[in-house]
Amino acid sequence: MQSFDGQPTSAGSVAEAALPRHERVVERLLRLQRITAALAGARTLTEIASTIIDQGMPALDAEVGVVAILSADGASLRNLGFKGVPVDTEAAWAEYPVDSPVPVAEAARTGAPVIVPTREERNARYPVLARVHGVEHGGAVAAFPLVLESRTVGSLGFCFPASRAFDDDDYAFILSIAQQCALAVERVRWHEVAEQEIAHRRASEEALRARERELTALVAELRQTQEALREADRRKDDFLAMLAHELRNPLAPLLNAVELIKAAGPATPIVERARTIMDRQIGHMARLVDDLLDISRISRGKITLSLERVDLVELARATALDYRSLLDARGVRFELALPPAPVWLQADPTRLAQAIGNLLQNANKFTDDGGSVRLSIAPPHPARGAVSVEVADTGIGMEPAVLERIFEPFAQADQSVARSRGGLGLGLALVKGVVELHGGSVRAASAGLGRGAAITITLPLCAAAPRAADARRAADARRAAASASSRRILIIEDNVDAADSLRMLLERRGHAVSVAHSGDDGVAVARMAPPDVILCDIGLPGAMNGYGVARLLRAESAMRKTLLVALTGYAQDDDRKLARAAGFDAHLTKPVAQAMLERLLAELAPLPETA
Repeated sequence: MQSFDGQPTSAGSVAEAALPRHERVVERLLRLQRITAALAGARTLTEIASTIIDQGMPALDAEVGVVAILSADGASLRNLGFKGVPVDTEAAWAEYPVDSPVPVAEAARTGAPVIVPTREERNARYPVLARVHGVEHGGAVAAFPLVLESRTVGSLGFCFPASRAFDDDDYAFILSIAQQCALAVERVRWHEVAEQEIAHRRASEEALRARERELTALVAELRQTQEALREADRRKDDFLAMLAHELRNPLAPLLNAVELIKAAGPATPIVERARTIMDRQIGHMARLVDDLLDISRISRGKITLSLERVDLVELARATALDYRSLLDARGVRFELALPPAPVWLQADPTRLAQAIGNLLQNANKFTDDGGSVRLSIAPPHPARGAVSVEVADTGIGMEPAVLERIFEPFAQADQSVARSRGGLGLGLALVKGVVELHGGSVRAASAGLGRGAAITITLPLCAAAPRAADARRAADARRAAASASSRRILIIEDNVDAADSLRMLLERRGHAVSVAHSGDDGVAVARMAPPDVILCDIGLPGAMNGYGVARLLRAESAMRKTLLVALTGYAQDDDRKLARAAGFDAHLTKPVAQAMLERLLAELAPLPETA
């Protein structure tokens, strides 16, 4: 057997070299891929030469590499890259005649490869190389022409540290990189040489067709990816909704139990302390669940604001009242600084109260016992059409790096292993989302660690539209009268603990309460004695869920005046729409505070008819 340069090889040597040869072939294929990728992005002839030499030399174990290009008249060669030689040699051979007695010139001149396997043959055929490298230094030489469409545009060559045999793999590898180099050189020259415009157009059209095929494949891949992402998003939404439902269901009877303990009258200090702890932790858990769902909805633009004219001063005062006990319990001094006159906004009062509440909750979490928190509304700026609300604390403060990302979801100011401050890092992200939905902005400031922080939200003003004081007092009087009235209430709830605890709470308020644990039973009880109010879970066992109960009862004339309230762990906007479409008058998310439920009954439930 013989290699392509005529050197004999034996069958035994071939077998022994099989594994190394396989590894060498794989390594060279990888280098060819890298060359292809690099050449595709090359914009200059120098970049092309560097790529060929940098990849070719280690693949062939060569010590010198050169890439040269023919001049337009074919009379000379100019080195685009020459590595592995002294600087003075590189400079001396920057440009030379095509008939120079060196292998790269011969390959360019003849259009055929030049293979010199031994040092002795190199010294004899190319004395110039013997002078450059030394008679006793270096060895084999290989030079290939850069041929494009039967036209030579240059050549490349490699010098090796010793004599060596060249096999078919070596030949194929050098030929491949020569072909790629020729293509790359021609591509660049098309952009540089106006005379070859026709060839340039032909290659460009082919490249365009290839790109079109790639883009078609890419579009198909993107569509598949988008559909996969949409499916993953749907599954995530379903999971979050189910997770929230499963977490809220046990919270409802726990909150009811806490309300029952509170309503039972004076308790021992231990019982009162336990009740306070339970109340606080249930509220904390409910807020975590709400935050997790809300940040998902805001990020996907699935929250719709219910805008109305809102007095920011009154809303801030009411929100502060909700959180004052939380701060007082920890010995945190709470200061409220509000303007004397109303400040009118076009806003969603529930979402805006949530944003301010999150700021107060955040300040409470990061302020140690004995510190202070201040909620203030700056005098509005009619000229700017905006008003600012600030929550400032004397808490742990923030570093500048934390300030930059504090409004990102899951960002945490407390990065210690202990994570003693708790939370998911969603509160301020929710504030930002809600405020921006209102057309406002939010910013954070801190003088550094241990020096407190201030969060400021800015909201657009709207024209004042105060409500008549008489109308407000009349509405308050109606609610007070309605709240004092006893109602017939039916609870349809499969969770026995939740149903029993809610029944006991409502009975203590003077209501007449009946309970059913399935949709079918609930409909039967309602038909026997139509109630004033039905509090109905959605996820009921059996064939009839809460939506089915609402649709069935709404169709009956005896139930036309009955207040139907969905009392459920499902809290997405779509769930509220489904409840409304089924015939529910209101949708409450578990766990429901007793005060909220009583307020709803007072405002919406019809008074029982008297004989």
